[in-house]
Amino acid sequence: MLQTLARLGLRSYDRAISEAARFDPHASRLRPDPERLGGLHWTRRTGGRLTRGERRRVFAAIALGQWENTLGRAKLALGKLPAAAKAIDVRTFVPPDSLFAREAEQACAEQPAAIVGHSYRTWLFGRALAALDCSELDDELFYCGALVHDFGIAQPTRDRDFTLASAERMLACASGAGVPSERAELLADAICVHTTPGATLERDGSLGCYLQWGAMVDGAGLRMWDISRANTDEVISRYPRTDFKRQLVELMRAEAAAVPAGRFGLLVRCGVPLAVRLAPFAE
Repeated sequence: MLQTLARLGLRSYDRAISEAARFDPHASRLRPDPERLGGLHWTRRTGGRLTRGERRRVFAAIALGQWENTLGRAKLALGKLPAAAKAIDVRTFVPPDSLFAREAEQACAEQPAAIVGHSYRTWLFGRALAALDCSELDDELFYCGALVHDFGIAQPTRDRDFTLASAERMLACASGAGVPSERAELLADAICVHTTPGATLERDGSLGCYLQWGAMVDGAGLRMWDISRANTDEVISRYPRTDFKRQLVELMRAEAAAVPAGRFGLLVRCGVPLAVRLAPFAE
C-alpha cells in the first residue's frame, strides 16, 4: 500500500504534520509559494482544476489521510489523548479586537447557519491544534480566515473553485479594515490551499494548515483524537452542529458537480462524504 502511494507521488505529501515542522516555531514564518498546488496564484490561474499529475498527488494524500484517520479513530476509542492536550482550554481563546475581525464577523453572518457554526468551530479547533503542536499562529489572520474560509461554498460556480470567492470576500473585509495587502494576500493564499489534502507546515504555512486541520476536525473528525473531550464538548455547546453532516455532504457534492476536475471533485469520488457521515459526532 505505501509503495503504491509513493509511486503516485506521495513524496511531497509524506505526512500531514512532519516531526521537523511540528515543533519548529520558525516554520510558520515562511511565506508559501502562491504558485504551488492549491496556492492563491495557482487557484486563480487554473480555477482549481487539477492536471493528471496533480490528481495523482492529491489522491495519494487522500489515501494517506484515510489511513491516518483509521489509526486515529483507534486512539480515540482507546482514550489515548496526548498529555499536552489536557492542559489546553478553548475557553481561553478570545477573538481579536480589531476592525478586520469585526468585518470578518459581519461577512460570516452572511453565510448559511450551518457554515457560520462550522466557521467558528474551525477557529476553536484550529487554535487548539496549533497550541498542541507548539506552532505559531497569527491570531487575527487565523480568526478572520476561519470565519470566511468556506464563504463561497454555498454558491458553487461552474469551473471556478469556491475558495476563490471565499478569498475575495476576505480581501474585501481586509480592504475595508485597512489591512496591508501583503497580510491580506497571505491569508487569501491560506484560504485557497486549505482544501488541498496533505497540507504541511513547511510548504503551506501555519494559516493554511490549521484552517484545514481545524475544519477537518469538524468535518470528518480528523485529529479529533488530539483534542480533549472537554474542549470538544465546549465547542459544540457554543456552536451546535444542527444537521451539519447532511448539509456539508450536500455542499461538497454541489461543489464537485460545479468543478468536477477540482479538489472537491476528487474528494467526493474518493468517498470523503462517507467519512463526514461517519465522523464521531451525533450530527
